[in-house]
Amino acid sequence: MNTCVLDSLLAGCHIAANVYPNIRELFKQDSTINAVMTLLDRRKYEEAKALWLINLDLRKGHIKHFTESDYIDIRGYVKDHLPNFLDLTRAKYHFEDDRRSPNPEDRVYSTTVRKFEEFGDVRALGPRSNPQLILVDVDGRMDGFPALIITDDYEREFKLQFLLLGMITANSNHMVLCTSLDGGWWLYDDMMTPLFREVQMKDLQNQGHEVHLAAYVHVPAKNGKRD
Repeated sequence: MNTCVLDSLLAGCHIAANVYPNIRELFKQDSTINAVMTLLDRRKYEEAKALWLINLDLRKGHIKHFTESDYIDIRGYVKDHLPNFLDLTRAKYHFEDDRRSPNPEDRVYSTTVRKFEEFGDVRALGPRSNPQLILVDVDGRMDGFPALIITDDYEREFKLQFLLLGMITANSNHMVLCTSLDGGWWLYDDMMTPLFREVQMKDLQNQGHEVHLAAYVHVPAKNGKRD
């Protein structure tokens, strides 16, 4: 069974939570995501994925991923998993349908979200006045890779933390994670051994990987001048 989308998304979120205390604190504000991160901390990977999928079913109001036969359907697209971030989302922008939404007068949109809108569907997670995580559902809408750092109108820096990349061939459609870690970029592939290997971003671009999700983390200023 193909679990590459879910595996890659959870691995990216877990690494971000371990690297950035503000992301860990953000995830603690959602009881389900916090529980998923705790299970991953304890290396209970199957339980973490099951909880994630159960929560998706509860949000949608019908059973999709679990049946009476205990069959688990984990195939899907990145956008299928984004509803689990709904309770942490303070502003959204839909690339295709919502060119006039959110309201241009919305403070989060006008100061932060609009910096990312050219990439795809945008979600700003965290306090309304101070988003901590930006998720962009790119879904093949852009050529190449997005910028490594984006600065909003308050001079707050958002650093590219991870990408979910599509590897499409004549025989397969596979998703992998490319994440920033220890000063470099690492590729996580749930079909390879070892699971992680260090890579160069330019090599991934030359190999034709298609960006499906970009995750940006607010990096607090060391001098304390930016909030």
